[in-house]
Amino acid sequence: MSDGLLSRFRRVAGERSLRPNTVERYTFWLKNFHSFTGKPASQWRDRDISDYIHHLRQDRYSSTSRKQALCAVIFAFKHILQIEPGALDLPPAPKTPDRLKVIPSREEIGRVISGMRGQARLMALVMYGSGVRVEECCHLRVQDIDFSHATIRVHSGKGDKDRLTLLPAALAPALHRQIAWRSALHERDLADGAGFVELPGRLSRKYPSAPRELGWQYLFPSTQIRRGHRWHTTPEAVGKAVRLSRRAAGVATRLTPHTFRHGFATHAMQAGNDPATIQRLLGHTSLQTTMTYLHGDRARGVSPLDCHADTSCTPRA
Repeated sequence: MSDGLLSRFRRVAGERSLRPNTVERYTFWLKNFHSFTGKPASQWRDRDISDYIHHLRQDRYSSTSRKQALCAVIFAFKHILQIEPGALDLPPAPKTPDRLKVIPSREEIGRVISGMRGQARLMALVMYGSGVRVEECCHLRVQDIDFSHATIRVHSGKGDKDRLTLLPAALAPALHRQIAWRSALHERDLADGAGFVELPGRLSRKYPSAPRELGWQYLFPSTQIRRGHRWHTTPEAVGKAVRLSRRAAGVATRLTPHTFRHGFATHAMQAGNDPATIQRLLGHTSLQTTMTYLHGDRARGVSPLDCHADTSCTPRA
């Protein structure tokens, strides 16, 4: 894929608020599509899309990968090439089978988090305690923590949606300390002639002094300063800390930063929250999406090995 098309894609992706991981995946599929067609983008046609998806099916790509590839190519046609694809001859998409999802217990999650250190540990607690995604946690600003209303404000989350979620009372002291430390770091940056931060959209033009205000600074900063700007830590850094801690804790269950979000949903339901409340806190449009996050911790029913001939068997509730 030419550098010109790639730069246009990234510009349009930024204008349409695509998440960084979405941009990365779309970039991969567009490069793959370009390699498949062997043609410049100006010569891409509807038939190329159909042929490409059939090719992915023949190579036994999963339905999820094929759907992602199709979305990437359609995005490029509509928003970069300004071409509206017509009727496409696509292979039938197989129904995605239900997979058994295993969520670590509260004790296992606690062991992993206890083995973490520094702001990565606090971020894990925020993700597990409030259900925010790892990308959303990385992008939190100091002013997004509302102690008076015990809420965390999530701006431009997945789907470019805003929402409120819980600020656990147990995390308030640690977050107060984090903000105090962040304030001291910002004062040092200002003294060094830095202290800037990227603002959403065109806010930096509307409010010229805002990029150096504490409230707009990232709550969980990076160690990197580029052109006077202090950036946020990355999902990769958090993921690495989680992996190392999981291994050290001897937890066999697969656990990633996104597992904390699933754990929040499942354990919040077990704590008595109804699915509609969990849906609102997670920011899902559909309750059906939320239900995929609610994983039972045991099979329902009674084994015949647990029954005796002279007693009745009553299934567990």
